[in-house]
Amino acid sequence: MTTAPRSCDYLVVGSGAAGSVVAARLSEDPDISVVLLEAGGGNSSLLLRLPGLGFAVANHPKFNWSFKSDPVPTMQNRELTWLQGRVLGGSSSINGMIYTRGHSREYDIWRQMGCTGWAFDGVLPYFKRSEANERGAGPWHGGDGPVHVRRARPDLPICDAFLAAAAEEGFPVVDDMNVDVVDGFGFYDINAGNGRRMSAATAYLEPVAGRPNLTILTNALALRVTMDGTRASGVDALIDGEPVHIAVEREIILSAGAIKTPQILMLSGIGPADDLALHGTPVIKDAPNVGANLQNHVCYRPQYLCSAPVSASRHLRPLDALAAGLRYAFSRTGPLAETYAVAGGYFRTDQALEAPDAQVVLLSALGPTKAGGATFRIRDLLPDEHGFGMTVYQGSPFSRGAVSLRSASPLDQPRIKPNYFSDPRDMQVLLKAVNRMRAMMRHPAIAKYISRELLPGDTVADDTALEADIRRNGATAYHQCGTCVMGSSDDSVVDPELRVRGVRGLRIADNSIIPRIPNAALHAPALMIGEKAAAIIKGELAL
Repeated sequence: MTTAPRSCDYLVVGSGAAGSVVAARLSEDPDISVVLLEAGGGNSSLLLRLPGLGFAVANHPKFNWSFKSDPVPTMQNRELTWLQGRVLGGSSSINGMIYTRGHSREYDIWRQMGCTGWAFDGVLPYFKRSEANERGAGPWHGGDGPVHVRRARPDLPICDAFLAAAAEEGFPVVDDMNVDVVDGFGFYDINAGNGRRMSAATAYLEPVAGRPNLTILTNALALRVTMDGTRASGVDALIDGEPVHIAVEREIILSAGAIKTPQILMLSGIGPADDLALHGTPVIKDAPNVGANLQNHVCYRPQYLCSAPVSASRHLRPLDALAAGLRYAFSRTGPLAETYAVAGGYFRTDQALEAPDAQVVLLSALGPTKAGGATFRIRDLLPDEHGFGMTVYQGSPFSRGAVSLRSASPLDQPRIKPNYFSDPRDMQVLLKAVNRMRAMMRHPAIAKYISRELLPGDTVADDTALEADIRRNGATAYHQCGTCVMGSSDDSVVDPELRVRGVRGLRIADNSIIPRIPNAALHAPALMIGEKAAAIIKGELAL
């Protein structure tokens, strides 16, 4: 292991999208020292590098926290698995590589909620700063940032048929899904370049890993922030199982994600006083909203069996697999350079809305049917038949959940209460969205390839039956956020400069600060938060 320094100027906890950005940007100043702690290991595995193996790495227990929620009463008391990356690069190393931001109106709502400086015109420059889009620099995109972004190129008949069916349903088919699409479908942008997944570790950390003022520590679990009165003064951690304390001269930045960041705060005595007292944790700062306001995209995944070899399963045929391997080896293109989630769309379930409240992602093959044993094997994730699925999201949920301590031990996972469908409006939106997508699958452009609807199935013919199946088979989208909410009021966890209220020397820079979840995958917003946080800390931006 790299030897942990006894002290540093800045310490960043968590190497996910935001944490990697903050550590890399702060270490641009050679006169300051930066330490980055990552609880997981390194990101050298091919599973973490090849976009075409993304379906496997997302399910690999070695790279995942694999959180378990409390039983969800509105979903037949099922415990749901919440994935989050536990590896260098965090979830950016295991996600579906979809690069979406959401509609600009959603960030303007952040400003209306008291987040000064976080309206769309205040965040767009930081989206652009992170991005090297193949379209080049322009009003919507950056051209020379660290993260290579390009339009997906799956070359699969089922993807073309899906977009043709969207057109038959009356949706515009657009070239750029990040240009304020209200109702529209297209190929997503993906964070991939030169045949590689562009995780935050690949894009931000690897190019600067040799800086003498940057120390990157893996297998380093942050236990708690230590305090000198009301000032954050250091971090206790386990590094390769050994207890270590690192003193911090300037600031600690928590970037451990929407589940771990509130847990670390609470273990440090910053959280709801009554809850902390239940676990014998001394209260440094009574902060009732730490862990509250949890948001995520509840979803439902219709699946279809194909009548022809038009899905991504065609790449599994021996000759096709060999051709894909040779193509990747010589040109870094082809199926191994693409992700499994390549096309989709945004749409409104109520035409009076200014921005879309639903999203769908096409999955170019059937999901795993045999996974879940004691031994992880890629072949158990491979489908036996040709087919495809869709993930249909309630993109702007009204329900709110919570993260709380399970015990006073940092080694125990926190409690997660998703509270899905606690607001009945979420079910109504999801029902409308799923019904419209099922209707779209009956258009000739794609119906010619469908032999059977596997889920929910032909017997589910009305909203009552569909609602029951959503409660039985609905899932989570792993877009957790909001548990350390940003705002202007005293009861918000952080202010618009991301400083933890009532504690000096401590900031949060990750998706836990999001006040209202955007209708998007949250990788791009996390990069933006990291870029903006770094600019604020370095004094480049005054809100």
